[in-house]
Parts: sequence; structure tokens; C-alpha cells
Amino acid sequence: MKLEERQRLHALSIADLNKELAEAEGHLLTYRFDAGLNRLSNPAGMHNTRKLIAVLKTLIREKELLAQSGFATMTEYKAYKVAERASYKASKG
Repeated sequence: MKLEERQRLHALSIADLNKELAEAEGHLLTYRFDAGLNRLSNPAGMHNTRKLIAVLKTLIREKELLAQSGFATMTEYKAYKVAERASYKASKG
């Protein structure tokens, strides 16, 4: 998956990601059906679709967790975690 595609997916809302996920799962079903009939024209397409589904599920879960924690973006969350680790190290020694 290219960087532009990943950036496009990161910008989508959870509802849009769910739509993309449903579409990708439909494509995977088609690939599986075609593979069963031995008429699969692009075997790598099945692999790429499975990877896309994994990325979409990861992004959906990430956005759900961010909504629960109160952070708007992963960048804010990561900055918070870095500061938290720094303060822990400072208090430790």
C-alpha cells in the first residue's frame, strides 16, 4: 500500500472506514469464489485485499481508542506517552 493511500485512509472517519472495510470484504469474497473455481486472474489481489482489511480494522480500532482516551490524533497520544516516559525516568533516577 502506497503512502498516499495510507494518508487517505488515516483522514477518513470511522463510518467511512467501515464502508471501505465492507467493500474490501466483498472484494475478498469475490477473490475466494474465483479461486475456488480456478479462474483467479490476479492471485496477489487476494493477498493485498487481506492486508487492506487488516489495515482498515487497525485504523478503526485506533480511532475508537483515541475517542475513548480524549486525544484527537495519534500524534497527540504519542507526545503524551513520550512526556509520560520522560517524567517517569526523571522521577526514577
